[in-house]
Amino acid sequence: MLSLIPNLITVMRFALVIPISIFIYQGNDFLALILFILAGLSDGLDGFLARKYDWTSEFGQFADPLADKCLILATLLAFAFSEKLPIWFVYLMLSRDGIILIGAMLHLLLFENRQALPNRWGKHYTGWTIALFIIVLAQSSFDLLPFYLSWIAMAGVIFFVVLSLFTYLRNEGKTIFKEIL
Repeated sequence: MLSLIPNLITVMRFALVIPISIFIYQGNDFLALILFILAGLSDGLDGFLARKYDWTSEFGQFADPLADKCLILATLLAFAFSEKLPIWFVYLMLSRDGIILIGAMLHLLLFENRQALPNRWGKHYTGWTIALFIIVLAQSSFDLLPFYLSWIAMAGVIFFVVLSLFTYLRNEGKTIFKEIL
């Protein structure tokens, strides 16, 4: 029964997606910040518990990255609609994810359910994205952080958008194109 704890934590992270988005859109950035940090900590906790006690499951392997992606996507869209991030930047991030999603679907279709592995630059991209979201929410909540911190974090995200896409297209993309052509 204890082995269900990581999955319950993942389900809780799914449940946090909606209130975080609503709070951002309504301008209640402090509550959004608290919930976003809680969601981030829950991601680390469920992964730790699953690995330490071997409480892994097929549901967790599928749902955990999906919960992370839903949280990031919903937060990104809430930032776009509330104009806390420039729309061109939101389009850039959405385009990266769209390209990788299409590539992942093609990879699954062409190579009989063999999943493409995430590259390390994608993990850096996710880390920079989470840091950016926390900085934007903290700046909106406290006025203590200098404005340029969000621009530095945006530059880091852009750098890893380019690097992760380049690596993905060079490796998995090349494999997909060889199979198609």
